[in-house]
Amino acid sequence: MIVLHGLRTDSPLDDVRRMLADRGTPYVFVDQAACADVAVERTEDGLVLVVAGREVRVEEVRGIYLRPYDLGDAVDPAERARLTRLAVHLREWAECAPASVRVVNRPSAGLSNHSKPRQSRVIAAAGFAVPETLLTTDPADAAAFVADHGRAIVKSVSGTRSIVRTLGPGDDLSAVRWCPTQLQRFVPGAEHRVHAVGQRLFASRVRTEAVDYRYGGFGLEPADLPDAVAERCRALTAALGLELAGIDLRFGEDGRWYCWEVNTSPAYSCFDTADRAIATALAEHLAGDPTLG
Repeated sequence: MIVLHGLRTDSPLDDVRRMLADRGTPYVFVDQAACADVAVERTEDGLVLVVAGREVRVEEVRGIYLRPYDLGDAVDPAERARLTRLAVHLREWAECAPASVRVVNRPSAGLSNHSKPRQSRVIAAAGFAVPETLLTTDPADAAAFVADHGRAIVKSVSGTRSIVRTLGPGDDLSAVRWCPTQLQRFVPGAEHRVHAVGQRLFASRVRTEAVDYRYGGFGLEPADLPDAVAERCRALTAALGLELAGIDLRFGEDGRWYCWEVNTSPAYSCFDTADRAIATALAEHLAGDPTLG
């Protein structure tokens, strides 16, 4: 059995649900929008997921896929508090799963994306180039960094989504004093997104004129990674303890492969092809298909 948690309207999660259903793989979908009869209870034997009166013990499942959302003002405060507690309890339940259960992704592994500087150390250890980086709250230091490199990008230090933008000499950097800010040397080159599902990789070349393609027009085309780069992607995913990862790469004009970060809960749907290869691989991986390793 596979356990899915999140919103049925969330494409990455629902695509996997559809693949499981098409293959006749048993699953339980804990939909945040309709889970009044769901709870995680503590028993003498540990945590148990209860769905409509049915007990689901973590040792009995083969895979778990967690993609909960902060529903914010979409629900009343009391319900929001209950859903928050449920999400926390489900993370605890999943974290307790034995190694034989494939959890996408274990909450402890997902924490790596909450600190970009920490994650960059693992990225470098996997063999990728990491651009020169400054983390600061000092406007003078930020200005000196930009002056040294001519062009820099600024982005969130944590897992909170931010719009990546460029900075140049003369830009106003006074706001960095209010929050630790990460700046990196701008690297011209070809943007790539790689989705890792276990040992399988799905690579796309991203064609865009935008600094942050998520907020600008872009096109996608399949890409073949050099064998050495593919192995680095697999090693990086394993080093972070992930079953599913979205790896942001750039093949620099200097001939080096740079890695910006690794998304631990990627919304992969727009990168998936018409045959839903990523969703299919993820469904098979959750079900423990032995051919996927």
